[in-house]
Amino acid sequence: MNARSELPYHPCAPVPVVRSNARLLTGILAALMATLALVMAIGLRNYSFDHDFYDGINSPILAVELASNSSELASVLSPRNVSDEAAAQSQAREVVRTNTYEDCLFIVLYTSFLWCFGTLFAFRGDGNPANLRIFKVVLVATALCDYAENFGIVRAIGAAQLSDSLALNTCWPSRCKWSLLGIALLLTANILLHSRNPLYSLATRRLLALDCVLSGALLIVGIWDPPLVELGVNLFGSTVLINLLALLGPYLSDWIPARVPHYVDDFCQRRKMGKVDVAVSINQR
Repeated sequence: MNARSELPYHPCAPVPVVRSNARLLTGILAALMATLALVMAIGLRNYSFDHDFYDGINSPILAVELASNSSELASVLSPRNVSDEAAAQSQAREVVRTNTYEDCLFIVLYTSFLWCFGTLFAFRGDGNPANLRIFKVVLVATALCDYAENFGIVRAIGAAQLSDSLALNTCWPSRCKWSLLGIALLLTANILLHSRNPLYSLATRRLLALDCVLSGALLIVGIWDPPLVELGVNLFGSTVLINLLALLGPYLSDWIPARVPHYVDDFCQRRKMGKVDVAVSINQR
């Protein structure tokens, strides 16, 4: 008997409801990520100046991260063509500073989520778990580059005079971060493609793997075409939301009782009285 025949489920069989501490933890991390991302997005609405940055970038945070010279950095931190440039500069820098501090926590959440998610789906079904050493090293390197980037942003915010060196101190860690995060997502896709974990169906694992491939590729290519980074981030965000619902679904279902349809003899009468929600037609011969 080979290892494949010993699997506890068939690929086309209904997905069993499996609850575990690892599943719950990964789902909670996804929920915390989504919540903090929403808070950060709302906070960025306080950046009320033009978002027409260099290279077609729309996000002020991404524009600060990838700025390669003082002019590009000043386009975000020192808004021009406003009535009070001093007040505008103070407001812009405060928004970016707040977002950067929040990002220090977000780094822990997204790297922890990917770490737990990869570990959760590393089951191959042959008795040997996948080797996650490279995957985990990439995640740690991503976090370190992200913190180095944040350190550079804080330095730029507090500088009286913006310079090219300040921009480069942020730009290079940021490029490394996006590249490594893209690689981490490609490795996540590889884990999903080889996974035999029955938490998700085969089709679901493959669709999520495709999502990770697309978002990872966009993050890597986006180093040369920044708007693609924004698209990749949004795509990764959709993956997190899908997993949030899928992972926590069995736990939330306990609070939402299911409504099971059942056959009744007096359907027409009940329908006239407004007591029927769904009609199921059954042809009897």
